Amino acid sequence: MISWRILYAILLARPDGDLPCEVLLQPVEWRALYCRVHGTTKLPTKIPSLAQVVLWIASPGGYLNRKHDRPPGPTVIWRGFLSLHEITEIYRIFRQNE
Repeated sequence: MISWRILYAILLARPDGDLPCEVLLQPVEWRALYCRVHGTTKLPTKIPSLAQVVLWIASPGGYLNRKHDRPPGPTVIWRGFLSLHEITEIYRIFRQNE
């Protein structure tokens, strides 16, 4: 299941990154990721794009996002999804009483 999700993220984000991130992530996942990346509890008014969210996922996986780097590959996306799972669980724990 996770390998399908990684491949789906890579193939969908490259040609059409302007899609909303909810085609790949559940609302709680992208919200948790947004809060972690930006260090805030305030959510954006607009849903982030798929291309932006894939870069956020790849970053904890080791992707540096330098000017001449190729798009993130399956290994860094996989590592990022492992981190995203933990981020989402912690977000759920802290948000359960709101």
